[in-house]
Amino acid sequence: MSAYSPFDKNLKDLDTSSLSALSQAAEGWYIEYKREVPNAASIAKSISAFANTYGGWLFYGIAEKSKEDAVAGAFPGVPQTEVDSYLQRIRQAIAGHVNPSPHFDAKVLYGPCDTIGLAADRAIICIQAPWSPAAPHVHKSGQIYRRVADGSEPRPESDRFVLDQLFRRADDLREHYRNWINSDPEFSKGEEERPYLRLMLVADLWHDRDVRSVMSVDEIRDIMGQTAGVLGAVPFDAVHTTSTGFVARQLTNNNPFNLGVTWRFQPTLISEVLIPLNLHVPHRIESLSYELNGYENMDRFARLLIAQRHEQPRVVDLNYLFNLLIGVVETQNRLLNKAGWTSSYFAKARLLNVWRTVPFLDVPPVLVGFEKHGIPMCLDGEVTTPDGSGPEDFAEISRFDEIDGEPARILLQTLALFEPVARAYGFPGWIDHDPVGSALIYYEELQSAGRRAMEVQRFRNERER
Repeated sequence: MSAYSPFDKNLKDLDTSSLSALSQAAEGWYIEYKREVPNAASIAKSISAFANTYGGWLFYGIAEKSKEDAVAGAFPGVPQTEVDSYLQRIRQAIAGHVNPSPHFDAKVLYGPCDTIGLAADRAIICIQAPWSPAAPHVHKSGQIYRRVADGSEPRPESDRFVLDQLFRRADDLREHYRNWINSDPEFSKGEEERPYLRLMLVADLWHDRDVRSVMSVDEIRDIMGQTAGVLGAVPFDAVHTTSTGFVARQLTNNNPFNLGVTWRFQPTLISEVLIPLNLHVPHRIESLSYELNGYENMDRFARLLIAQRHEQPRVVDLNYLFNLLIGVVETQNRLLNKAGWTSSYFAKARLLNVWRTVPFLDVPPVLVGFEKHGIPMCLDGEVTTPDGSGPEDFAEISRFDEIDGEPARILLQTLALFEPVARAYGFPGWIDHDPVGSALIYYEELQSAGRRAMEVQRFRNERER
């Protein structure tokens, strides 16, 4: 649902003078003023009440004008020297006094500010607690608090009908995700035999942040069309609007009728990326070495297939996937940054048309595992990873802001995005070093295999000409 705000800008864009708008905003459903920062139980009561009702704003360091006129009347603030301890108290209050813990955002606005009369050594703490689909959030006291119309204080809820509504709040959201996950693209008759990877990327997983991008189609084209990045790029040369947002496609040297690499983007920061996977079904295993000429370990893999009694294997070449996912991560980060989203995002993958296929990665540590434990095979036509259809079943992709260097952050995000696909296909999503002690890290091996995949494709194109 759309979030109420007394301001004409987002929380992250507020400055101290923005608080003057509160002189027209009364306490009640959406706003609560506190002169001081209270104890943990009171903090938890206020924030959980907003999460259980319609969301709202909590301000520490602001006094209401009067009981009859409950707008912001004074801005005494709290001591700046105590701000860090107050923020810690707020975080600990939610973590220790509410179950489940509701989401909230905090921002500190520092004095001096003559517009609102805030002194130089004082600050105001602003808390935005959105409507939560994970309600009810139960207070440590055992009570469920909600905001009530003209009440400036939350009240415990005991009405059975209201409690039932709170428990069902996430049902529609779960149904939405279930329908989306199961809505695979329509394939032509020829495409029904080709494997695809379908990535679903979501920023506002629980739809409780009221996120909406206002990017124009030209801005989207600029982001999606970039041919270079920090480590890689997935440029799209055709970007158009749709009824729900935008669609980007790679059409150069491709038949537009065929379903190639495609990115659908919605203004709510929801993306769906479709990636065709290369399938090889040789009549004789020995011919794979010819079809995939350019890989260092192709003969080793072919011998494995023969030793493990594969007669006519359906081989999916995944060697280019990691480098392509690097480009996906860079594009995703550009989209999120442009929209002002700096938190984690969440991912789910669907492998489509993969019945009885086996993976090939030109990476020695992976082949060692195949030699020890057998070559894995997908036994189902479609595989969802991570399993499940609810919002809690998506994999979190951290932005790794604590890591120095953008290349390292991109690689770690790519490995996190690669891991569910690897798990579904039965090979490792993460290997620190290979078994013989080489210093090469797994992502370096995967990147090298991706570069060899480009050579393999070049050889194939030359043969077809």
